[in-house]
Amino acid sequence: MKKIKVLQMPVRNAKGGITQYALENWVHIDKARFIFDWVTLDNYLSFASELESQGCRVHYLSGRQEEDEARFRAEMMAIFSQGYDAIHLHTSYWRGFLAEELAIEAGIKKIIVHAHSTGIDVIDAAERARLLAVHEDWKRRFTPELATDFVACSGLAADFLYGPQIPKERILVLKNAIDTEKFAFNENVRNEMRKEMGLDGKFVILQTARLVHQKNHAFSLDLFARVVKDVPNAVLLLAGEGTLKESLERQAAELGITQCVHFLGFRDDVNRLLQAGDVLIAPSLFEGFSISTIEAQCSGIRCFCCFCCIPDEAVVLENTRRLPLEMEQWHEEIIGIAKNPPKRRDRSAEIAAAGYTLNEQINVLKYIYNK
Repeated sequence: MKKIKVLQMPVRNAKGGITQYALENWVHIDKARFIFDWVTLDNYLSFASELESQGCRVHYLSGRQEEDEARFRAEMMAIFSQGYDAIHLHTSYWRGFLAEELAIEAGIKKIIVHAHSTGIDVIDAAERARLLAVHEDWKRRFTPELATDFVACSGLAADFLYGPQIPKERILVLKNAIDTEKFAFNENVRNEMRKEMGLDGKFVILQTARLVHQKNHAFSLDLFARVVKDVPNAVLLLAGEGTLKESLERQAAELGITQCVHFLGFRDDVNRLLQAGDVLIAPSLFEGFSISTIEAQCSGIRCFCCFCCIPDEAVVLENTRRLPLEMEQWHEEIIGIAKNPPKRRDRSAEIAAAGYTLNEQINVLKYIYNK
């Protein structure tokens, strides 16, 4: 049986949400029927050798289309010449759609555009406004002829990326699913992790997110500085890498909380960190979906996320609450948990019943690639 060859584009070395989503799909898809190759704009992928050992190819682009259109065209056509049945374009916002046009020119039969965001992750307000204007201009020019499939991680993400010229009935909301067994609550793992990390007797607040503007860690640090005054045994664990690490470390020092804030860097054991925690916070400024909230709900940890940007689809159980970005309300909610910790239990069956299992969503993805 000939394998269906799918090009995943783009992935990043930081292993953020989009990259992690695509990698999880690769882990769980039927490798006898499908092969994924990868395109990155980074100079280096720490996980490239692992992918290559599994038969994948990693392609490196030297720049974006808006930086040098001729170079981008030449590099993409060289990649396409290797023969692909489908290209899966993971898109946060529009800067053009030359990749789609070149895929059509190269004769790729399946062109999937996948909306993953509802905003632009740039810290400078003026630059963010400029990019948003560029996005809206390209969005108006995007037509149904440029792709065969239109996918989104949520209704909000679909609205952000696709204009009215894309019929609603052609847009498929594909759930960002997880390995529910992996994230199920386990008391033994909780005890092991808390002992291993020196967290016994601590009230553990956790944030699992890249250290970037979108994830709003500055709010988290200000919030924690208030919480620790009322809960002296509180600690804040920040799991993730990103460009704002140094400025966040300075902020923690200025707030006098350095000793109880731990920058953990990139972690591939978020499922175990969730076991160790008592509260997960996700005060993002925008999100396409927020898979961390699904992971949190599955693990039974209490989770607080931003009301204005977390879509309805991401809140399945009562252990996750959406709050406005009002410091006092977040403070009161977390103090309440510290004073009266809720009973923790496994919620994986409920998350699975809501359709957030990887196997279920992988089956949908396989159908898209193969139809």
